[in-house]
Amino acid sequence: MTARTTKTADFRCRRVTLALLALVLLLGCGTAPIDSDAGQTKADTTAATDTTAAADTNSGAGADIHTLDDVLRVNHIQAKGTHNSFHLKNAAKVIPEWDYEFAPLDVQLDKQGVRQLEIDVHYVPGTPTSRTAKATWQVFHVPFVDPKSSCPTLTACLTLVKTWSDAHNGHHLLFLLIEPKDDLDAEKIAGHYDELDAAILAVWPKDRLLRPDDVRGSHKTLRAALEANGWPTLGQTRNKAMFVMLDSGAHRTNYLKDHPNLEDRVIFARGGLGESWGAVVETSDVKQVGEAVKLGYLVRSKADDPNASDADNTQRSTALLAAGSHILSSDVPVAKGDKAYWFDVPGGAPSGCNPVSAPAGCTAKAVEALP
Repeated sequence: MTARTTKTADFRCRRVTLALLALVLLLGCGTAPIDSDAGQTKADTTAATDTTAAADTNSGAGADIHTLDDVLRVNHIQAKGTHNSFHLKNAAKVIPEWDYEFAPLDVQLDKQGVRQLEIDVHYVPGTPTSRTAKATWQVFHVPFVDPKSSCPTLTACLTLVKTWSDAHNGHHLLFLLIEPKDDLDAEKIAGHYDELDAAILAVWPKDRLLRPDDVRGSHKTLRAALEANGWPTLGQTRNKAMFVMLDSGAHRTNYLKDHPNLEDRVIFARGGLGESWGAVVETSDVKQVGEAVKLGYLVRSKADDPNASDADNTQRSTALLAAGSHILSSDVPVAKGDKAYWFDVPGGAPSGCNPVSAPAGCTAKAVEALP
């Protein structure tokens, strides 16, 4: 049995402040409002018209596996994701909301239909006295009070995902969300963003990535490219991954420094409505979701709230699906005990067609259907 959710509330990201020895507060951060009068982009209108015509020409062939790869685009799909995908339970239950865990990343991809993973990274420099010890990007939630992870480093996490990708030819674009965290760390991430890009490229080569440069092409800005051409097709992005930075503050600002349109960068920036570099929006407000989808942004939403009832979560995710969220992150990607709620994309294989942006003729099997 599958259920879906939604409550029209702003998507919450958690930031944590910690005094030495323990007390943690979670702070919500909202999403900037979208101009409700903004209309559909030229690229979206053209893509929808062209795609519908192609689907009609196929005379129902859209039901066949991947036959619409040159027609369907990245923003025509809906995919399931997980929040803090690396997270494992800790013996010390400091915060009840943190008492959860996920299967290993490759199991989520292989057995649970997950196509979006979220990874928190902390920069740890190498030992100055050693010539061999290199800096690492460690993966965990919060130091001391919530440190357990199913893959201890970014390299280990990405290798799991890349190995799964190599073995599953034909998967649609994977969405890997990277959240830089250093609020409580002795070593700060500022000044090490090139190293973050390099760590990703050491596992995922450029020809297996969808980067900002790939979307922008010959256009000056990402926004101009999306308005003119829309997102790349599924055929152009199969077996690839797209990285998005989950930060709307100093890390995003520093990552964009000297790269105002994300030139030569590996990771897309979150947010930026109306900005030249804006491409990916995060919000769980149903109205904002619908408006952003029409403007051609990719939208990531939180499918459920750990403090909400099963009925409320079902209502919440159902509304977000209908509004056109492209990526819906859940804390409950599979059936859990006797709970009535868990999240899946309805009719997905495992992902499905976006009810707002996908053209007629789109089918879940055309989005992805692995053997």
